[in-house]
Amino acid sequence: MGKAINSRTINSLIHLDDELRKEYNLPLGYYVGIDICREEGSKYHCTPDDAIVFAFTGMGGDHFAFDTKNGRIEDLDAAPILFIQPMIFDNPVKLVAHHIRDLFSIFLTLKELYILERFDRYQKEADMLEDIEKCYKARQQEINFISERLQKRLNIAPIPNVFKYITEINGESNL
Repeated sequence: MGKAINSRTINSLIHLDDELRKEYNLPLGYYVGIDICREEGSKYHCTPDDAIVFAFTGMGGDHFAFDTKNGRIEDLDAAPILFIQPMIFDNPVKLVAHHIRDLFSIFLTLKELYILERFDRYQKEADMLEDIEKCYKARQQEINFISERLQKRLNIAPIPNVFKYITEINGESNL
C-alpha cells in the first residue's frame, strides 16, 4: 500500500470524486481530464526525486506532482505544481502553477488541463486561444457543472490570463 498524500486540497478532491461516483457513476477525472491519486503515485525516471505525484492524465505517463523543493515545503497545498511528461525527452518537467488551488483555477479558465501539454507551442496568447477553440471544444454543460462544484469546494476562481500566469511562473522557475 502506498503513502497517503497529506494535502487538504487532495482530500477535498477525493471527497468530490466519491460524491460524483455515487451520484452520477462518473469520476472527477471524467470532468477535469486527470485522475487524482488516493495515495502517492508512481514516479518516472524524469520525476524529481523530492516530487510527490498526485495525478495522472492517462496519456504517455504524463502526471502532476507537488514540488517539495527538496523537502523544504511541508505544506503540500503551498507547494508549486509540476507537469511531467516522460515522453518529452528534452524538457519533461514544467512548472505550471504556484500551488494546487491555482492548478484548478487554471482549469476553470481553460476548461481543459491537458492544454498544458501543448503550452510550449504557443508564442502568444492568441495561439493558445486558437488552439483551445480548434482542439479542445468544451463540453459546456459538464464543464459548467464541475466548475461550479470546484469553485465552491476549493474556494477558487478562474485565473483571468492563464497565458501570462504560466509564462511568468516559467520565467521565475529554475527547473
